[in-house]
Amino acid sequence: MNAHLFTLSSGRKLAYAEFGDPAGVPMFYFHGWPGSRLQGEFLDGVGKKRGLRVVAPDRPGIGRSEFQPGRKLLDWPADITELAAHLGWTKFHALGVSGGGPYVLACAHAMPERLLTAGVICGAPPLREVGTQDLMWTYRLALWGQQHVPPLLGVGLAAAGQFMRLPVDAPLMAGFVRKMCERDQFALHQPELYRILMASGRVGVTSSVRSVSTDGNIYSSDWGIDFSSVQFPLRYWHGGRDKNIPVKMIERFVGKMPNAKLTVFEEDGHYSLPMLESEGIVDALLAEARGAAN
Repeated sequence: MNAHLFTLSSGRKLAYAEFGDPAGVPMFYFHGWPGSRLQGEFLDGVGKKRGLRVVAPDRPGIGRSEFQPGRKLLDWPADITELAAHLGWTKFHALGVSGGGPYVLACAHAMPERLLTAGVICGAPPLREVGTQDLMWTYRLALWGQQHVPPLLGVGLAAAGQFMRLPVDAPLMAGFVRKMCERDQFALHQPELYRILMASGRVGVTSSVRSVSTDGNIYSSDWGIDFSSVQFPLRYWHGGRDKNIPVKMIERFVGKMPNAKLTVFEEDGHYSLPMLESEGIVDALLAEARGAAN
């Protein structure tokens, strides 16, 4: 499948996929959890329409990227610095969805001079700061399992991989989807969008258990970031009906960053916002970049 392999200075391999316009303005896309580089296909169409070259890397240990022992959130900007140099990029946009959101924040903290814009859609918050009580039960169960019964995580991931092979109208999947808000249900019934989400998720959950666990543990770790010191104008978009990561969790920490802005789409959920509204969000980022250049 769509995968390029780049060898970092450490010798570790980083995989990435490309979408959009090959000659376009650079944009990194950071996938959710569990997810993979294939999720970047959500931006393929808008990338071609708006002249964006979208590069979506697999995080270490996920998909075809090699595992990085002891990985922390702030290790990511170093990988992106090397990948950008490999691609010949001096500056770039950064957009993250769900579990990819903290990685945009890490770049805004560590390398603001390289960013054209930084956007986060339905982003994961720092769980040490905001708590876990409002997370969707499946996330809370995964976090609990990683800490208390690690062997069961592999069983759960294998089951999730099979679940993600089901068509949207299969009884088990249909029952899951019916519990979502109307906009999420609509988004998941779009065949191409559903295909992208499930393909990305299957690559994510079929990575090694150690890798998926390490990736998931990042969210409840100490991110090593003083939020009040992040000066880059981060832009957050969140669904008012997001049941996976309720918007009140995002509100608890976005306000700690002096130039961060949160926009809430009141009728959208965790899936509809990136799947249905990404073109408008990308347009907002591009308009911000034009404004900053003037």
